[in-house]
Amino acid sequence: MLNCKQASLLASRAMDEKLPYWKNSMLKMHLLLCRSCANFTRQLDSLREASRYSRINRNFHLTDEAKQRIENTLKNQ
Repeated sequence: MLNCKQASLLASRAMDEKLPYWKNSMLKMHLLLCRSCANFTRQLDSLREASRYSRINRNFHLTDEAKQRIENTLKNQ
């Protein structure tokens, strides 16, 4: 079973490359059992989508509230 650090590293890697079947399965199992890692993975997906959108739409800007939430999250980690 993966610990949270391993799961977060795999979730991050999975955004850039296809994981081997067994690693992907272990990650999915961990995400089913761990709400914190599942939230982290959703946040990674949201950041990726925001990044993609900002490249398409040059007028895109994060709200001050969103910037503050990101800053607070980074400080708390």
